[in-house]
Amino acid sequence: MSVYYEAKISAENQEQADTILNSLLEQKLATAGQFIHAPARFLWEGKIQDMNYVTITCYTTDKYKDAVMEDVRKTTSETVPMMTFTIPDDINVELRDWIDKTLA
Repeated sequence: MSVYYEAKISAENQEQADTILNSLLEQKLATAGQFIHAPARFLWEGKIQDMNYVTITCYTTDKYKDAVMEDVRKTTSETVPMMTFTIPDDINVELRDWIDKTLA
């Protein structure tokens, strides 16, 4: 049985987010993504930086998790791409079946 992940991936702008997600979808490494635009503040090289960020939320499985990370590293322009993979507490059967079918 697969382990399912909700992946969150950062992008510096919409163009970069499109590039990242399109690459993942074309390779069938992740399912459809949702874009969330929001201001962000972080420390970079000792200074506080402000930026409007895009977060991509998508789903994948343990089979593709490492490939997702590698592909994002190749397609992002960020020096430190932010990627998190969370195992949902529960996932409905329809979503699970759709992920399995989509990534098969």
